[in-house]
Amino acid sequence: MLNPKVLQSVRLIQKIIIVNEDGLVLAMRRPTSDRSRPDSWDFPGGGYEQGEDIRQSLEREVMEESGLTLSSFQPIFIASKINDASHFYKGENTVFAVCYLSLNWSGDVVLSNEHVEYKWVSPEEFLTYEFGSDGGFFTESLSAYLQMKKQSIGD
Repeated sequence: MLNPKVLQSVRLIQKIIIVNEDGLVLAMRRPTSDRSRPDSWDFPGGGYEQGEDIRQSLEREVMEESGLTLSSFQPIFIASKINDASHFYKGENTVFAVCYLSLNWSGDVVLSNEHVEYKWVSPEEFLTYEFGSDGGFFTESLSAYLQMKKQSIGD
């Protein structure tokens, strides 16, 4: 008998908004040959691999894609309606996507083959970029970050 608490055909995607000392966020562009979102802009992060600790999974993905080491991070947005898996991965029934925020990290950006370009840009500028078929995840994540930032200034 299958355990009803074990989800079948589910994928967890973790992305992170990395902010530098000037308040700019790391924007990374995917290559033209990318299978899911060609030429689209991205945050570092990626898929959880079975058996990994969720925290270690995000730290691994960030290191692999950007060369940066995370010191601390916190979740700021969870996509609740990514049931059309074509937004991220074809063939999955349900995809959950979590976006985190890190103001504390170290290292210099070194791109992997998953990205062809990076820029440090304002969150507002990043909102004008093309994210591809992401179901609104990047726009909503950036909006959540801007709302957090606005609230912290008002406190």
